Amino acid sequence: MGRRTPNILIDTTQKLRDRLGFKEFVLQVNKETFTYSFNPDSISVSEDIYFTLNLLNKRFIVDILEVDNIKDYIDIYLYGVKQPQNRYEIEISGNNIIVTFTADITRLPKEVFAADFIIKGKIADAV
Repeated sequence: MGRRTPNILIDTTQKLRDRLGFKEFVLQVNKETFTYSFNPDSISVSEDIYFTLNLLNKRFIVDILEVDNIKDYIDIYLYGVKQPQNRYEIEISGNNIIVTFTADITRLPKEVFAADFIIKGKIADAV
């Protein structure tokens, strides 16, 4: 998978000649360049409320940017709504990334499908 081109309007960024504008431009380039979107390969529900999402044959891209908390590498969305990091835990099991929710995130968990979740982050296919 090749790195995608950042989706940044150059016209508006070239008008900014101050340091703050340049800093925001650099942060936006970094964010857009190294973020990939995936749907979970499978999901399961335990105790009728806690979801477990599985990304199979994936790895975190840690050689680009190292952070203290592995949760900082990804954002999880359900129906387009970003879920707070305090609602889930992340585990790396071989070439799989497993996200386990520790909070109730929807009223009707049996009506949620894997396609309803989007996982965005510094993730790539395991080689």
